[in-house]
Amino acid sequence: MVKTINADELKKNRKNYVLIDVREQEELLGGNIRDSIHLPLGQLIRKARKTEKEEFGPEERHHLFLVLTKQVDVKKSLGKKICMYCSFGYRGSIAADELVKSGIKADIVNLEGGFAAWENHNGNSGTKTY
Repeated sequence: MVKTINADELKKNRKNYVLIDVREQEELLGGNIRDSIHLPLGQLIRKARKTEKEEFGPEERHHLFLVLTKQVDVKKSLGKKICMYCSFGYRGSIAADELVKSGIKADIVNLEGGFAAWENHNGNSGTKTY
């Protein structure tokens, strides 16, 4: 069972998370959470599984995953938790589960209710980046 975080808790503790948006490109037109990494679910699964092909330890796997997602400051990100999100939470849950199964050493959560919950919590809509 994948851990979840609600929009309010994420907003309060956002600096502690690397945010990964697993929606498809066209879904980004509705907005996104600022400073999140866009990595559609299919690509995320391929990249996570790529870390399993070699004999990497959990820390090495986590580091490699951050590099593969083009996370800019890997050293700062290593101590952070990973929060997955999609439109409503389903794909984010699949993505979080995939990362947990791949053995990446990080606290991995899914945004409960996805971007829709984030948007409702912030009272905004449209193509804004939050």
